[in-house]
Amino acid sequence: MTDGSHCNQQSELFLDSSSFATRKNKVLFVVVLTFVTMVVEIIAGRLTGSMALEADGYHMASHVGALGLSYITYTLCQSPLLRSRLNFGAGKILALGGYTSSILLALVAVWMLFESAARFVEPKNIDFSEALWVALIGLAVNVASIVVLGWKSHDHTHHDHNHAHHDHNHRGAVMHVLADIVTSLLAVVALLLGRHTPQAVWFDAAMGVLGAVLILRWSWSLLKQTSNELLDLYPTGVSVSLLKQKIESDGHQVMDLHLWSQGQGALVGILSVIPANENTDFRSYFSHIERKLHLSVEKKSSL
Repeated sequence: MTDGSHCNQQSELFLDSSSFATRKNKVLFVVVLTFVTMVVEIIAGRLTGSMALEADGYHMASHVGALGLSYITYTLCQSPLLRSRLNFGAGKILALGGYTSSILLALVAVWMLFESAARFVEPKNIDFSEALWVALIGLAVNVASIVVLGWKSHDHTHHDHNHAHHDHNHRGAVMHVLADIVTSLLAVVALLLGRHTPQAVWFDAAMGVLGAVLILRWSWSLLKQTSNELLDLYPTGVSVSLLKQKIESDGHQVMDLHLWSQGQGALVGILSVIPANENTDFRSYFSHIERKLHLSVEKKSSL
């Protein structure tokens, strides 16, 4: 925990450069791998007539762009010139990258809904056997990609809201690959059902709709988290009103109190107070917060 006297270090306060460099290299590898698979699936989808396979290919195309954006985000986070101009480090850049990824995910899902709906109205002939092999290859590539990016890192970030190193940019990249895995799985299921039950060709379009709904749900979750951070909403898990009551119960008069997220799970706080005792260490009131906190305290003598 820091106070206002350490402001000269705040631009580097929450930056983990080694972690960013590692994740950036992993993202670049996955971008190349996804691009190659994307080309194969789109061509195969066109040739075989499979909407599920073609949708998976175009879905991957959008992820090439989204993952490329993640790579650019990490590059910006490592820029000394940019960091020198940021008050509290590069955390908000990560949130912005995740926010953009969530929008791209939603757009892909909407496209999938329209395309799948069109296939319900006008079904197309599908070469199930050939399309299945390509879908299985796409699935294998997606699984390899999630292993490279690190599933555990995503899972930890998603569930532990008090963790000090939230990386929304990484979570956005992982969610794009997870969406690829889901659409690939659904494509495989649709093709298997269609091959063994010819009269149920509509399964192909149905799986497209199901995949789109799942992706919309994921994008909404990421959109909420990143937008809350970008808009400086009060952080979850911390009650500002209870903090104020606790401080004032000891005779101090709180004039102003603000807490907001500054990226990677870290917080920034401002406290303006008329102390009952000049020797009070106001940082102790925030000691229960298990997150990095840059706290500035302004003590006033009177109104």
